Amino acid sequence: MDLTFLKEPAMIWFLLGLVLIVAEFAVPGLVIIFFGVGAWAAALAVLAVDLSLFLQIVIFLVVSITTLLLLRKRFVAAAENTPDLTDEFVGKRAEVIQKFTRGTIGQVKFKGTLWQAETASEQVLEPGDMVTIVGYESIILKVEPVTD
Repeated sequence: MDLTFLKEPAMIWFLLGLVLIVAEFAVPGLVIIFFGVGAWAAALAVLAVDLSLFLQIVIFLVVSITTLLLLRKRFVAAAENTPDLTDEFVGKRAEVIQKFTRGTIGQVKFKGTLWQAETASEQVLEPGDMVTIVGYESIILKVEPVTD
């Protein structure tokens, strides 16, 4: 198998960028991804123009640090401002699709989508019954029978 393409500077920078961007998922902090972007910028620059290793490293560092300083705060703020799904679910009504009771997982229809659900109620929930969503854990809705 011919791996001579791995000796090309653009390919090395591209692969380094890919590794750094993937590493961001394993390491919290939202920093490494910007160095991945810098590596990809260096790869693009090397593809466009024949550059010395020194200039490649300068491009990598300048782009990495600039994007880090300009964009990190915005990305972190955006991540912290994700909407709380509690308002989207809790207090809303859903229809029971599959019979269930306390200790078992059933199925309810909410906003046109089928969801797994469980209840703390001793009451058997039958298909067609209406329930109120009182919480959720991961993708399982916590429901209680509607009491009107």
